[in-house]
Amino acid sequence: MSSEFRQDLVSGEWVLMAANRSKRPHDFVREPVSSAYISKENCPFENLELSGNELIWRYPDDENWSVALIKNKFPAVDSGVCTPIQKVGPFNTHVGVGNHEIFVFRDHDKSISDLENDGLTNIIRCYKKRTKEIIDLGGCTQYLMIFHNFGKEAGASLYHPHSQLLSTPIIPPDVSRSLYGAQRFYKDNHRRVYDGMISWEIEQKKRIVYENDFFIAFCPFASRSPYEVRIFCKDSHAHFEKMPDPLDLYLGDALGVVLKKIKKALNNPAFNFYIHTAPLENVLREAHDFYTWHIEILPTISIVAGFEMATGITINIVDPDEAAKLLRETAV
Repeated sequence: MSSEFRQDLVSGEWVLMAANRSKRPHDFVREPVSSAYISKENCPFENLELSGNELIWRYPDDENWSVALIKNKFPAVDSGVCTPIQKVGPFNTHVGVGNHEIFVFRDHDKSISDLENDGLTNIIRCYKKRTKEIIDLGGCTQYLMIFHNFGKEAGASLYHPHSQLLSTPIIPPDVSRSLYGAQRFYKDNHRRVYDGMISWEIEQKKRIVYENDFFIAFCPFASRSPYEVRIFCKDSHAHFEKMPDPLDLYLGDALGVVLKKIKKALNNPAFNFYIHTAPLENVLREAHDFYTWHIEILPTISIVAGFEMATGITINIVDPDEAAKLLRETAV
């Protein structure tokens, strides 16, 4: 594949595909993980109460729990009174109020990619449960993000597997760009952009990594990074938390299979994944018309350097067609 600029259909951002610079999968080698990082001895998630963590709940119950929800000891946002946007000189400011919480998984030595489908299904249920609870609490939350970091290179400061939830009184810029792009496409084409994208991927059959009856996972045509995978529900909906409960099992299946493929094919790389969902309904009710929630999975393979920082154009050194082929053909 020769170098090629590709424009993301939703955000409008450009990606430079430079596959001639790519490495083979076995060339992606993680730095050895220190024993101190792995150790249970000083892990604050091994005994939640003894470590001074503020427990919110355990799922499914206190005795047989597989996921515990706690408050982050070092939150990026704090609980507080919701106030309007303020002016400081020419700048807008907003008090940093919101929720910053942690979903702690019980087994210290079993990463999310090692879990079987029932374990992943429980995690999906916990994500939905807490999202609904925070929405019901009201306040000034406009957006709620759930994300998971694995490995130091991906920002996981603790080895013990966990996901995070962070709610904000503003709509984050990347989400705003996606919403604007999806809305623009809908107005121009009278169709959800993600529906068109999914239909095209099914027709092309080149970049699909995995699918089941309700979900499809593929490497996007304009992937921002090597081996990026996105998971979509085949039945479009704007809000993740409104996914029908019977589909939890199928999402757990799709997420688990993709993570296992990434682990096996790419030598257990660090990665991030997050759920992109629409803002709260009272913030943007019309998102139902044009937006589709989805999961984005980004293995930590490449490093952002000068060109990316100076231009905002990311360089992807792996052809998405080849990335999908490798992951699709990796047996798990």
